[in-house]
Amino acid sequence: MAATAAQAVAVKGSVAVPPCGSRGRRRGAVASVRMAAAAATSALRIGRRSPFLGGRLAVGPRRSRPVPRNLVAPVQMNLAFAKATKWWEKGLQPNMREVESAQDLVDSLTNAGDNLVIVDFFSPGCGGCRALHPKICQIAEQNPDVLFLQVNYEEHKSMCYSLHVHVLPFFRFYRGAQGRLCSFSCTNATVRS
Repeated sequence: MAATAAQAVAVKGSVAVPPCGSRGRRRGAVASVRMAAAAATSALRIGRRSPFLGGRLAVGPRRSRPVPRNLVAPVQMNLAFAKATKWWEKGLQPNMREVESAQDLVDSLTNAGDNLVIVDFFSPGCGGCRALHPKICQIAEQNPDVLFLQVNYEEHKSMCYSLHVHVLPFFRFYRGAQGRLCSFSCTNATVRS
């Protein structure tokens, strides 16, 4: 029974490892399974001193006779990655959108009329901006009549410089004919208090 368990562990993964009981010594079932598993994992490691370095690795069921080299075809693999959602695109509410250009910002402020508009200046690499984003989405959900505009600092640096935005995350509040109401920079800790 112990030899069959060791053989089952040894054959798993198509790595040939002789059972531990083949040396003529009788060991316990647990010890033989452990030794077979250790031998299987050490056979899979390929290090700098390994004689296998630079050779070919065939993974699959064992064959009784070697395959001629002219029948071995190179393996081709295609990897497809789904488009990852950027953190500033997650959790967006219907009243939130990203500004595409300076003219888009002006048009959005003009079309908002007397509604409150909050402009969020962020950078994809800003840790504070990323930490604050879920809270802004929550505030946008609670205030559907307020328009939230997001300006990516990395894509619109010249516009941010002309608006004197130098610290991130940065917010500007606008309302119709009154224009800019206030502007400030804050962190997640500031919003909580």
